[in-house]
Amino acid sequence: MATEQLSPEAMEAGIYKKMLARILPIVMLGMFISYIDRANIGIVAGPMSEDLGLTAAAFGLSAGLFYIGYLAFEIPSNLALAKVGARRWIARIMVTWGAVTMCMALVQNELTLHILRILLGVAEAGFSPGALLFLAFWCPPRLLPRAYSMLNLAVPIALMTGALLTSSLLLMDGVLGLAGWRWVFLLEGLPAIVLAAYIFFRLPERPEDAAWLTSSEKSYLAETATQEDTSSHGVKQMLSAMRLPSVWLFALTYFCVLIGFWSITYFLPTIVGEQFEVGAAAAGFISAVPWLFSTIVMIVVARSVVRTGDRRWHMTGLMAAAAVGLSVGVLSGNPFIAICGVAFGAAGFFGVLSTFQATVAQVYAGGLAVVAIALVNSFGNLSGLVGPYVLGLIKDATGSTESGLLIMAGFFAIAAVLVNIMFRWADQQTGGIATNVQRTTHVSAGSTTASRA
Repeated sequence: MATEQLSPEAMEAGIYKKMLARILPIVMLGMFISYIDRANIGIVAGPMSEDLGLTAAAFGLSAGLFYIGYLAFEIPSNLALAKVGARRWIARIMVTWGAVTMCMALVQNELTLHILRILLGVAEAGFSPGALLFLAFWCPPRLLPRAYSMLNLAVPIALMTGALLTSSLLLMDGVLGLAGWRWVFLLEGLPAIVLAAYIFFRLPERPEDAAWLTSSEKSYLAETATQEDTSSHGVKQMLSAMRLPSVWLFALTYFCVLIGFWSITYFLPTIVGEQFEVGAAAAGFISAVPWLFSTIVMIVVARSVVRTGDRRWHMTGLMAAAAVGLSVGVLSGNPFIAICGVAFGAAGFFGVLSTFQATVAQVYAGGLAVVAIALVNSFGNLSGLVGPYVLGLIKDATGSTESGLLIMAGFFAIAAVLVNIMFRWADQQTGGIATNVQRTTHVSAGSTTASRA
């Protein structure tokens, strides 16, 4: 059968299969390393806090300060990505964050820890939204939720593997006179630099540069997928995005989804230590369990969304389950039920993540998409500063993380409500993006357009 006679579904399947083999694994590996380097501070919290004299609030602040640099440079970084190209800019991001992570091994006091966490945020700014946008260039819109789900699988796998790896590296305490937590930063920063070199020299910049795509496949992507637009980025597009109420609705929803996740991520080993009364290394190993559960939930939900076409009720149900599960776990008084509750909270986030990201990426068009994605991601990740710091303050005041976790469960419940408002708006604007994932809808600064994928 000639290529031009292929049905859209067959064409998309062929493109997706090639993207799955050539592009997605590299981007996934980058995301994997990113989350290990971002979250390893939670595993080393105990011994590092003891060596540096940190309170729980000081640790929570340090974990959250990452997002000061991240937020300040997220949109500028994405604009730079659009100007110089995704491949070059993503490689640059990875080199700098790997170097800063390795420098964390040199921390001597609370101040230098705070400074380096801010610098790590600056270095990593733009990677996540850049990776999402880069995949949107290569993937047919109908299959974008599936691609994002595959990419986001790297996150719980990274947190699970990172918990095991980092806990193992803590056992190097005293080797060559270095504390185990210093070895963690020194060794876990290096892979980012190595992968950056591969991305820079081997990854194609855009579909038209890929020798492994046919001319028909390149044309199909040019007609249907998100296109790289270097002509309309800047202050004008940023102001246009900031004037759209829908952008702030997406951003507020993402904030409520993320705040519980980041609090759990950075304090999970502390929570495990409280519940099971074990040391830092053992707590790190146990911390892998909620992330394993999250990985399973993410796979199941992604398949269900693609099969049913529904986004709205999947996301609403997952956020409600996260709120109820975390609340029951905290109030149970049983360590095993408590960890199950935390697992439900983490899994709720991972279950909605890919669907949420795909919705944002498909709603906005052209240069506005770059800025809107970065703005939503930046505001949502502000929760990474607020959540851990608030949880640390509450732990210092009460001696426990329980009250703080109940607050985070409340944010999950708010997210369930906001998801419904978000999709009600989307239905009004686009004729049902919540119930038809095959529909590609683009909102520009002044209009809404829709076309079949």
